[in-house]
Amino acid sequence: MDVAIDGGQTGLRLALASRGRVLEVTEVPGLAYAQGSPVDAVLERVECLLPDDADTVCLGLTTLLDSPEKLAARLLSVARRVLITGDVVISHAGAFSGGTGVVLAAGTGAIALGVCGSEVRQVDGWGFLYGDAGSGFWIGRRGLEAAWRGLDGRASRGALTSRAVEVFGEPGGLYLAPDAVARVAGFARQVFELAEHDGTARGIVEEAGWELARTVATAGHDFSSPVPVSWTGRLLRDARLFAAFRTALAELLPSARIQPPEGDGLAGAARLAASAGLGSYAPLIQVMSR
Repeated sequence: MDVAIDGGQTGLRLALASRGRVLEVTEVPGLAYAQGSPVDAVLERVECLLPDDADTVCLGLTTLLDSPEKLAARLLSVARRVLITGDVVISHAGAFSGGTGVVLAAGTGAIALGVCGSEVRQVDGWGFLYGDAGSGFWIGRRGLEAAWRGLDGRASRGALTSRAVEVFGEPGGLYLAPDAVARVAGFARQVFELAEHDGTARGIVEEAGWELARTVATAGHDFSSPVPVSWTGRLLRDARLFAAFRTALAELLPSARIQPPEGDGLAGAARLAASAGLGSYAPLIQVMSR
C-alpha cells in the first residue's frame, strides 16, 4: 500500500493508493495556517493517518521545508521509501500521466512546470513575497490594495472598498492574523464576484489571466509544437479568469493546446509512488529509502 499526499496551502489531501490508483482520500487543513516548523506542521497533519506498513509515501508540497531529512526519517519509520517534491510535480504527473506538456498549478500560489523529454522548466512559484503572479493571493492583494486606496481617498470609493470593509473591517487587523496569506487569497473570491459589475475588479481578473498565461508561455516557449497545456487548482474554475488566460495564451504561445487534466495532483502522487523510475521528474524529487 502506498500513500499519496497533496499538501496545499488551503487544504492537505492524503490518499491510500495501490499500483498507482487512489483508493481512499482524507482531507485536513492546509499548510498556510501553520506556525513554527513546516515539517512539524506536515507531521501533525499526516502521522495519525498513515498505515503502519506503507511501501512508498509520496509528498507533493507547496511549502518550503526546514528539514526534509527530519520529515523523511519520521516517515521511514512506517514506510520503505519516501519521495518529497513540489505540488507542481505531482500535478504534472497527474495531468499528463508523466508525459509531455506544461501544467499550471494555480491556487493560493501559482507555478508552471514544463516537461518535454529530458528538458524540464519550472516558472514562478516564488511565493507571495515576490512571485506567484496571477495567483489567488495576487488577485486578493490587488483587490485589497484597490479597496484601501478607495478607503483613504487616493481613488474613488467603489465596490471593492465596501466589500473589503464588510469582510475585514479595518485593514490593520490582517497584519496580526496568523493565516493572513490564506485570508488575503480568500478575498479573490470577492474580486471574482464583483468583476461581473465592477470595472476595477474585472481589470484585476483579466490581468491575472495574462500573468498566468505568461508563466505558462515561458515554461513551454522552447518546446516542440504543439505544446499540451493543462492546469490544476481551484483558481481557473472562475470562467472570466479562464477566458482571459485562454485569450492571452493564444497570443503568447500560439502552439499551446489547452486540455483538461487526466488526473489531479493526488493521482500524480499515487502514480509516482508506484513508479520504479521517476523519469524526467528525477531531478525535482528527493528520494530516501531504508
